[in-house]
Amino acid sequence: MTSIGENAYKVFAKMSKRRYSSTNLLTFREGSFFVDPIKFAEKQNVRSWTSQISSLVRENQSIEAINLFKTMLKDERKPNYVTVLSVIRAAEKWQPMVRGIHGCTIKMGFELELPIVTALVGVYSVWDMDSAWQLFNHTKGKDVVLWSAMASACVKTGEYIEAIELFRKMQVCGVEPNYVSIVGIVPACANLGALRVGKEIHAYSIKVSSISHVNIQNSLVDMYAKCGSLKASVTVFRGIEKKDLVSWRTMIHGCVENDRFNEALSLFSEMRYCSFEPDESVIREVIGALSPLGEIKIGQWFHSFVLKQGYLGCISVVTALLHMYSGFGDIESARSLFDHLKPKDLIAWSTMISAYAQSDRPSNAVDIYRQMQSANEKPNEIIYVSLLQACSSMAAEEIGEGIHAQVIKSGNTSNAFLISSLIDMYCKFGRIRQGEAIFSECPNKDLICWSSMINGYGINGHGIEALQCYLDMLNSGIKPNDVVFISVLSACSHSGLEYEGWNWFHAMEERFSVSPKLAHYACMVDMLSRQGNIKEAFEFVNNMPIEPDKRIWGTLLAGCRKTRVSVEISEIVVKQLIALDPENTSYFEILSNLYSELGRWKDVEQLRHLMDEKNLKKDMGYSLIETSV
Repeated sequence: MTSIGENAYKVFAKMSKRRYSSTNLLTFREGSFFVDPIKFAEKQNVRSWTSQISSLVRENQSIEAINLFKTMLKDERKPNYVTVLSVIRAAEKWQPMVRGIHGCTIKMGFELELPIVTALVGVYSVWDMDSAWQLFNHTKGKDVVLWSAMASACVKTGEYIEAIELFRKMQVCGVEPNYVSIVGIVPACANLGALRVGKEIHAYSIKVSSISHVNIQNSLVDMYAKCGSLKASVTVFRGIEKKDLVSWRTMIHGCVENDRFNEALSLFSEMRYCSFEPDESVIREVIGALSPLGEIKIGQWFHSFVLKQGYLGCISVVTALLHMYSGFGDIESARSLFDHLKPKDLIAWSTMISAYAQSDRPSNAVDIYRQMQSANEKPNEIIYVSLLQACSSMAAEEIGEGIHAQVIKSGNTSNAFLISSLIDMYCKFGRIRQGEAIFSECPNKDLICWSSMINGYGINGHGIEALQCYLDMLNSGIKPNDVVFISVLSACSHSGLEYEGWNWFHAMEERFSVSPKLAHYACMVDMLSRQGNIKEAFEFVNNMPIEPDKRIWGTLLAGCRKTRVSVEISEIVVKQLIALDPENTSYFEILSNLYSELGRWKDVEQLRHLMDEKNLKKDMGYSLIETSV
């Protein structure tokens, strides 16, 4: 990715169209009868120096360019504004040097030159936006390039509202934005989710006939997708007459971003049909679309395609494939890819550790971490979070404490995700006081930390404390999200707080505009089942506004088996589970046992014949029924 300074120089490439305050640059025709021959020769010499300096900058030999500039000053050769522009570009990485060159420009009388100001604004914006703003605000007679450069700098530093205000202000000041201005400002609307403003800029680009620029069209495709208006994004995309690879990549990314994964894959096929070959970024986007679909065969086919295209040498692509296979639950394929990847970067290590931490083999996450240490790679916060999750899963207290010590030593104790993972780990160990201590020491508690502490109380049966923690969170001004409500409802379920559970379940949408999801309904089914209210739970499931999944029916079945109050309901629930997961033999066994207890031997025989027809064999000790939430 190019730096802000480099982008700034692209903006003012056409210097001949800018107006300059100095008059020392005369054309040969204007000066041929008046310029002294010696002075003319000196000018040519300056141009020679400038040419050499500019050449060095283009070849990324910044130090050599700066040293040549110093030599030029020692030889008392006065540079022109083009020389200074090149030197600013060469020095953009070194803050003190840029300030020194800025001082030189003032001394040499170039401080009013708009190209110089624009260049300095671009460089300052990388590490000192205050100086960039000060320079911009003190410049009179700003042209469209300077306005555009300042707005672009705001976008790159996350000052999106300020960027939009600049775009509006430049028009108030009588400066008409050009297509570069529009390309620079559209991402501000995208990142803010400001659809209305984005539409206004879209209309403006049509009005000034800039819409034909493919860069603007690509930016609009991205903006509409990020604002959640995928239909408008597709409309703009289809209207691009000469699509480039960026157009296809942006549209595919928009589909993935809006969870339209099948559409992303269709676009990829269409792109190849239109003779566009994917680059590394497109490959990663398609892998990102495959992961949530769970289509392992398509994933394997695409893996072969990536191999044929020669992208298995790209670490980022292999890492994306690692993530895809771990999402499929195919840890073996992920591990095979990982073992053949050389060299491994931090993201690859992190992905493999995370894959094991979330699998049924969390101890392997610790093994990979030890390999990483042997390779002298330093872990980041994400790796520590995965390791703590692994320790929680395998109840490895001693290893968990060791990871905690490393977190403290690395100085990452202020990271919200790490604090949350530490609270979660200690509470799962049953060491709730340790979790409380970590929570109390957190100076800036965010939603994640509160949610972890509420959940920690809940899983340890401290429902009253969980609700008090939740109320403390509300009093601190933090609004709950769907994850917090899962923790609250689960705590009420585990602690028998039925009245409070229903109260907060109804408050979700009424008070906090949070729509209940399957996980919330599962909590309520679990709560009713634990209280022995199977019939009420069954009615609740049948009246749900969304289709129940295996988790809901499994929770209800667990309640049925504990209470044994309703054989008819149990039969219906098991049949629902078989319909949702016909390959899971445990459901057939449960139904068979139920029929046996009732003496319905004919039904037992029919069920066994059905299993034989489906070629299903009993898996000893295997069950996917969730007995708790």
